[in-house]
Amino acid sequence: GVEGEVLVQFVVDTTGRADISTLKILKSTNDLFTQSVKNVLPRMRFYAAETGGRKVKQVVQMPFNFTVPKP
Repeated sequence: GVEGEVLVQFVVDTTGRADISTLKILKSTNDLFTQSVKNVLPRMRFYAAETGGRKVKQVVQMPFNFTVPKP
């Protein structure tokens, strides 16, 4: 029954994967939410940024919101 938010910053590489070595937790309301984000982020896929038709690394800030469904 707990809600909260985790705001993270990381680099998406040219293959669309999060570079976990660059992960920074900018804000977290609960350590369990932080751990959940750390567990799921390596499995997530993104579209790589492009410049001049070439894929490049990109710094991303992304919020993860945890909510309790309303009955």
